[in-house]
Amino acid sequence: MKNLFLLPLMIISFVGPLFPQEAVDLREAVRTATDNNPDLYTLKNSIDIQKYNIKSTRGNLFPTLSVNAGWTKSNTFSKGGVIFQNGIPIIIGDQSRTQDNFSFGINSQVMLFDGFANYQNIDLERENELRLNINYEKVKYDIVINVFAKFFNTLMNEYIVKANERSLANSKDQLEMIKEYVNVGKKTIAEIYKQDVQVAQDELNLEKSRNDYEKSKVELLTVMYDNLNRNILPVSDGLNLSMEEQDLKIVLNSYKNEEELVKSAVNTRYDYQLGLQDIVINETKLDIAEKYLYYPTLSAFGNYNISGNKFDEITSNRVFTVGLSLNYSIFQGFKLDVNKQIAEVNIKQKSEDLKRLEHQIRSDIKKATLDLNTSYKQIDILDRNIKSAEQDKYLSEENFRIGYGTLLDVQTATVRYNNLVIEKIKAVYNFYLAKAQIDYLSGKLKY
Repeated sequence: MKNLFLLPLMIISFVGPLFPQEAVDLREAVRTATDNNPDLYTLKNSIDIQKYNIKSTRGNLFPTLSVNAGWTKSNTFSKGGVIFQNGIPIIIGDQSRTQDNFSFGINSQVMLFDGFANYQNIDLERENELRLNINYEKVKYDIVINVFAKFFNTLMNEYIVKANERSLANSKDQLEMIKEYVNVGKKTIAEIYKQDVQVAQDELNLEKSRNDYEKSKVELLTVMYDNLNRNILPVSDGLNLSMEEQDLKIVLNSYKNEEELVKSAVNTRYDYQLGLQDIVINETKLDIAEKYLYYPTLSAFGNYNISGNKFDEITSNRVFTVGLSLNYSIFQGFKLDVNKQIAEVNIKQKSEDLKRLEHQIRSDIKKATLDLNTSYKQIDILDRNIKSAEQDKYLSEENFRIGYGTLLDVQTATVRYNNLVIEKIKAVYNFYLAKAQIDYLSGKLKY
């Protein structure tokens, strides 16, 4: 019965290697995520639509030209009767008259002057296009840091799996050694059962870490918008993940100047550029509103129309009209003035939003540098603890071998050592993630 229970677990454990794994590095993961992301696709379509809006607005500078043609048929009927002329009755019969009318005309109109608001409208649409492009890059940038986090998490879980595999192998070796001791009469069979419990616990830890590793790969595929059934193997190509303490110190020192990091963020971050672009857009709207408010409009028009009662006599009536139209709005229910005031309020609000964003950037960078420092200190402390735990592990094993120590001492020292190794793996990857987070916050993240 026990073997039947273990069989499905064995199948699950070995099903992965049955399918070929595809090596995926960080660069490919980022490229796949940006290629497949539906939000980027939607923004790309919005940019294409905005190009047509610019074309349409530019078309307002040109004269309009329209052609119209028409045909009407009218019938006039009047009932007959008697009329009196000089007292003499005259009988008039029913009258019915049918008449055709054919017409053809050409009309043209152009805005000659509106305070150059028509040109400003083109500039406004161009600024809107620029904003969409900046937003496109911002969304892509946010996708990249998300991929970085999931990729690093996957690599971390892979190293934890390897650490648990080494721990399990060590427990099994210890079990075999105890069996040999029992065979020569140096230990009791109770020690075998105790160590077998430890082996079972290490097997459980390994299975849990493998499960976490597989789930982290699914999470990575999710942010990549890739096939979730794809069997990938994230690799650390191009990433130096085994730096010594002095290398970590160099990285730490390079992020000490917080003011320089904030300055870089203000100059390069896409969300800050979006805030600046919003101000430019509202300044353009304000300029347009002022032009409509203070300047008259001057337009020119021309019409040419021909008409006739018969088609072959359509040119019997001809009218040609040209002229200028000057218009100046005195009052339109505060509509033009309100547009101006709304633009002014938006400029003030966007400026305040930028100040708030800069304050938030400063806060985020400070917290990220603190995380980086903490991760570095954790790595240093864990290194010292691991050296001590390793010696305790060797000493407890030796004491157990010669009969001065107990198996519990060995197991306690081994578990402590393995836990510290896993904690260091987490600290190292937290260090790299904190570094990537600072690069993201300061606008320096490369992809």
